[in-house]
Amino acid sequence: MSNLDFSTGIVPAPTEETLATRGVETFKVTFGDLPSGISEKINSSILSCSVNYNIDQVTELTLRIIDRDYTNAASADPTINRNVQSFASSNYFNIGRDVTYLTKTILSTTFDESTKRVGIDQVLLYMEVAEISVDQESSVSPIWTVKCRTKAVQQMKRDKKPESIQGNGTDYVAAVAKKFGLKFVGEKTDKSKKINKASGDNEADSVWTVIQNLAQQAKFKCFEVDGTLYFGSMKWLMYQWGSDSITYRHAIKDPKNPSKQKIERVTRRYVPLVPGEVGKDFRTQKLPNMSKSDNSPMEAQGSATIDRTNGVALRPGMTVFVGGIPTFVGYYLITSVDFEERSPNPVGIQFQTPERRPKEKIIDLPVGPMYPATNDPAGPDVIIPYIRYRQTSTQDTGTRPRP
Repeated sequence: MSNLDFSTGIVPAPTEETLATRGVETFKVTFGDLPSGISEKINSSILSCSVNYNIDQVTELTLRIIDRDYTNAASADPTINRNVQSFASSNYFNIGRDVTYLTKTILSTTFDESTKRVGIDQVLLYMEVAEISVDQESSVSPIWTVKCRTKAVQQMKRDKKPESIQGNGTDYVAAVAKKFGLKFVGEKTDKSKKINKASGDNEADSVWTVIQNLAQQAKFKCFEVDGTLYFGSMKWLMYQWGSDSITYRHAIKDPKNPSKQKIERVTRRYVPLVPGEVGKDFRTQKLPNMSKSDNSPMEAQGSATIDRTNGVALRPGMTVFVGGIPTFVGYYLITSVDFEERSPNPVGIQFQTPERRPKEKIIDLPVGPMYPATNDPAGPDVIIPYIRYRQTSTQDTGTRPRP
């Protein structure tokens, strides 16, 4: 870390390291200070590590760390060195403390000619402590829960001068990504940014707030994954990121001459979640959970548990193709990924069809032919007159047996 340039005060983009063998599990988390190049592993004290990626949020790392409890132990055992400090007293868990995390992901769609598959790479992420809590639980020593989030995004949230960045729409978000050392993938929009100044009890907008509001205006998603800032609609994100791809010819209307069609080559990138040989790289542990309803018959959502060997490389914004389930066969966009480090447990993902924009036509189910509510021979047309007769008959004493 010592050869990095931090003169601007902004953390550079995460570094990339080639992963020689698919499926290698490497766990690396360090605490330290990036500008000075100080970092220290405390892996032996980390009880658990869970990772969450979400299309509406930023990368989040949750660590459960057992700390030294030398204060209480020293009072009971005078042989313990009182000068040895705990992690907490040494400021490891201070809010804003720099943290690095080595993860594994699909960075590109460049195929390896020998394997005919996309390579999986390691990425070293720069994060910082964002939230902490402590509880002794059933341990002798205290256990700290430390949540870490992407450092660049945390800096955006602290930057209250969004007007210092030039541009509007997508150009503004791209400029934000560049300033804070993130890569950028975005869809074009000309929406103008809105910046609220501090007024009364209301704080001034941060850079992060401005780009989130801009995304909301454009009906886009704005999220960060592994050092890349994504800005676009779910429909636009479809087919752009995956482990496999298919290219085909597609007929579209010629914009210069709408009465004619032109043929173009279209490439769809996706991750196959299908039975058999095709889906062996991202093998599902069981049948994916799928659902849809008559409220939105053309939309569906689902979840799946994936073998962790390569499943830990899946990310929100990737496209998956679900096969082998009648009614649900098709393409979906991953919206969240959760997994644990240092664990054999599989990876959990959630996915859905893209959200429909207000201007898009929503296809409803046809009304269809009308039928009686039931095929009961003693239906309302029979039972209602009978009840009325019982209520108005003067000869009915209430002792007559029921029919």
